[in-house]
Amino acid sequence: MVVSILVLVALIFATPSLLGRPAPELASLPLLIIGMSRNESSFIVNVGGAVQAYRYEVVRITIYGSEPGANRTIIENDTYGLHTWVSTEVPSIGNFTVHSYFVDQMENYFEYNVTVRAVKDVDNRTTMVFTFPYEKDNANTRFERSPPDDFRWVIPRRGTLP
Repeated sequence: MVVSILVLVALIFATPSLLGRPAPELASLPLLIIGMSRNESSFIVNVGGAVQAYRYEVVRITIYGSEPGANRTIIENDTYGLHTWVSTEVPSIGNFTVHSYFVDQMENYFEYNVTVRAVKDVDNRTTMVFTFPYEKDNANTRFERSPPDDFRWVIPRRGTLP
């Protein structure tokens, strides 16, 4: 009798994940993807749910470039995600920082900064370089990706709004 009660309790907690519905905290984890267009004329910045489609209360991407023309902020409310392009054809852009900010339906907020630049290697192939100079937990971390590979980063939860 005791064992059957324990099994039933375990099934109650396991059933949502067995049906393909992750826990709300897991479902709201946002994912930042940065890649490069096929002709290498622009970076593609995309944000959205990491586990499944999830409706966020607020999604904001801010681009800070070394050229003022590259700077912009895109904000969407009640959205599943958004994307933008950053041109690589303006020589003075050099690098840019992506600041991503999300608020989920439970008033949790997620935030992260990634700095991106494109370099050519000795064989004239493009390499995307990703660093995190504004993040204490990854200040010395560096990732390199060559197109068509992209960079994917789960945005950590930073707290709950008051």
